[in-house]
Amino acid sequence: MEPEPITLTPPHHPRGSFTRQCWRDVVLMHWPCETREIAPMLAPGTRPDLFAGTSWIGLVGLRMSVASLLGCPVRLRLTELNVRTYVVDCRGRRGLAFLTMEASNPVFATAASAVARLPYRTSVVECSTSAGEIGYHVERSGVGLRLRVRRGDRVAPTESDRFLTARWRMYSTWHGCTVRTPVQHEPWALDSAELLDFVDSGLLGELGLAPPSIPIVRCASRIDARFGMPALV
Repeated sequence: MEPEPITLTPPHHPRGSFTRQCWRDVVLMHWPCETREIAPMLAPGTRPDLFAGTSWIGLVGLRMSVASLLGCPVRLRLTELNVRTYVVDCRGRRGLAFLTMEASNPVFATAASAVARLPYRTSVVECSTSAGEIGYHVERSGVGLRLRVRRGDRVAPTESDRFLTARWRMYSTWHGCTVRTPVQHEPWALDSAELLDFVDSGLLGELGLAPPSIPIVRCASRIDARFGMPALV
């Protein structure tokens, strides 16, 4: 089935509430990759979603405030760096698939792994900001990654920006079955960014991915997001 149209607002209103979050100091890096490298990592019934004839990898760093978890008010803060790719299911619904999610808060990482079957790992993840620059550094069990960008001006979303950010579902795997989690948030307000420093100390290599050569880099100040309850597909 052909993929659904890309929309800047979600096509659904999630029932139930898994979590409500606020993301700040977001850095998004994207680069193309070989489809054959990504396809074996995906949940059953999903396939790589292509833009310009190729699959894409996303590397996203953010500071997160969690306001609710499983319908209960909470106050959790964490720093996260995740590696993700872009998929479409057998009904043409577009979404995200996370390859790893490195988080500084073990409580949230454990809950998200248990409920939504997301590949969270508790890691040392740090964010630094100064003079228009944003940096992220992650370390876990002998692997790590470091990046730093300089933030620029607001940009009008390109076709690739819309493809890479207008995603309203997460797909994950549980005992060979596919789990779908609905996502709702306002459209991204994106700024241009220049990559100043990037070192992969095994985090991408652990996934069998090569570091980016010429990535698309964007920043965002704040996004408020809500996730509905996960369900088996």
